[in-house]
Amino acid sequence: MEKACNLTIDYHFCMKSLKADPRSRSADLRGLGAIAIDLSIAHANATTSKLETLHANASNPYTKNKLEACLILYRNALPPLQLAAEFLASKHFGVAKAMMEAPVFAPGSCEGLLGHVLATENDSVFNLMLIARRFAEALE
Repeated sequence: MEKACNLTIDYHFCMKSLKADPRSRSADLRGLGAIAIDLSIAHANATTSKLETLHANASNPYTKNKLEACLILYRNALPPLQLAAEFLASKHFGVAKAMMEAPVFAPGSCEGLLGHVLATENDSVFNLMLIARRFAEALE
């Protein structure tokens, strides 16, 4: 895990995130990539739930529209991430990496719309996607 996390931009975030999943103790690089994708999906789903709550409670139409845009971005990020997991599992590493290209923009775009409202969530999803993408790239 340490060697794999050395490949990433944020070693400490990588180690902390992967250590939280018990599967990481015995995982190879492909397994760590799968864990990173799973964590990306879980965090994206959690962020989507928070966005749905914020959207439901928003009274300002301008804010509601921005929240709706973020919801669309996050919802559209999930199917390619799920496909990336499948391609990684079948050892099609280049395709897995390609499937992670578009979703990685959702957190930054959402932060651009909402500012720091969900900064922690956006940062976590973004970093997890980068980790998964980097592992797929290293496996190519």
